[in-house]
Amino acid sequence: MAKGRWEEILSTAARLFREKGYRATTMDDIAAELKVTKPALYYYIKTKHDLLYSVCEAAVDQLIDGVRKIEKSHDPPTRKLQQLIRWQVNMFSQYGDVMSVYLADEGELEPEKRRYVRSLSREYEQVYRQVIEQAVAEGSFRQINVPVVVRAISGMCNWLSQWYKPDGPMTAEEIGDVFFGLVVEGCGATKRGTAAKAKMERPERRD
Repeated sequence: MAKGRWEEILSTAARLFREKGYRATTMDDIAAELKVTKPALYYYIKTKHDLLYSVCEAAVDQLIDGVRKIEKSHDPPTRKLQQLIRWQVNMFSQYGDVMSVYLADEGELEPEKRRYVRSLSREYEQVYRQVIEQAVAEGSFRQINVPVVVRAISGMCNWLSQWYKPDGPMTAEEIGDVFFGLVVEGCGATKRGTAAKAKMERPERRD
């Protein structure tokens, strides 16, 4: 199969799944959009479920590939965290339809395939945890609930599927840096952060 043709099928299917919804999109819709017959489409893919799996696999493979490269770098933890967030945000810039379908319709996959996709998702979350734990260990971040922080970062990034526009006023990298700034401001081991924490924990004085 020609790589270009397969990528065209995936991108077209992802766009239609996002626009119409996975369940509402038919193989006829996809074939018509590609200007091919349905038998010709079946030459490349057997079922709509297989096509959904290929879209989800493409999303998570691209995501984890970038995460692994960042993990192997020799940058300090906070720099790695900035790169991780930038990469996740950039995924929505480069592969918006694919990422949105992955987030919205991954639950439609068959159990075995869903478990595989989720295992890769857990891998990238684990990299986030390790990087943040390293930032805590070196004193860049205060003692925090690391799993909750990772979920918060994922939530910020994944919500881009609902509002990010490639032609918007901010680039993906700029948005990523805003998110990174929020994390540093909230988790950083600064005097300001320590004072704010102490104020929150101090009981109210009642006269």
